[in-house]
Amino acid sequence: MRVTFAENGTRIELFLRDVLEVRLPESQISGYIWQLGEKSCPHLRLFDSIYVERGPAKYTGQGERSWFFTTAAIGECDLIFYLIRPWSKPSPEFALKVAVK
Repeated sequence: MRVTFAENGTRIELFLRDVLEVRLPESQISGYIWQLGEKSCPHLRLFDSIYVERGPAKYTGQGERSWFFTTAAIGECDLIFYLIRPWSKPSPEFALKVAVK
């Protein structure tokens, strides 16, 4: 299953052995980067994260960051991402309620 920023604040359902991709827009020129919350969703296991430039990204710095998770255990939790600059305090900007069945 793939989710994007449009699904911010929603609830999703997954089954054991499902793969979840979270894809969020990121502008490397602005200095803001996405960071996965440290205590975020113990029922998922992160196995990869990539940044891909989209469109005229080499001029605008626009792209997308993707995280790939597998389901690790049955239960419900919140998956939280923070949009931060290295010198500022993080604030929650993207969250999903995840139910693994």
